[in-house]
Amino acid sequence: MATTQKIFDLAAAILFESKGGDADFDKYAPLFLEQLLMEALPYENQIREYQGRERLETAPEVTTIDDQTEIDWDDRITRGALPHGLASKFMGDDNNKKAEAVIEYNKFLQALEEAAPAIPYYGESGDEDA
Repeated sequence: MATTQKIFDLAAAILFESKGGDADFDKYAPLFLEQLLMEALPYENQIREYQGRERLETAPEVTTIDDQTEIDWDDRITRGALPHGLASKFMGDDNNKKAEAVIEYNKFLQALEEAAPAIPYYGESGDEDA
């Protein structure tokens, strides 16, 4: 489990930035993190199923980056994958860092795959044969 601040700090370390260092990072980090959590949801659910825990219906909403907002997900996702995804989002608008953004996004995807390598059909129940 990690806080939104921890995830932000790990992403900022990849970029050699800090909270308050760039107003756009601070403004858009919650929205980017929420998008990434939706992408990571099937992987978190696979881990939960393997551990015998209840699946999540949706990813948590992220309204702020702080030390009180915890994401109660597997550390391999919160501390391993999400920082790379967040760093890739921050680099996305910098034309000089397009290639680096793609590399960081690929690291995000790779970390998700390594956290939960075998994902069964993820959709509505009863549609497995569709």
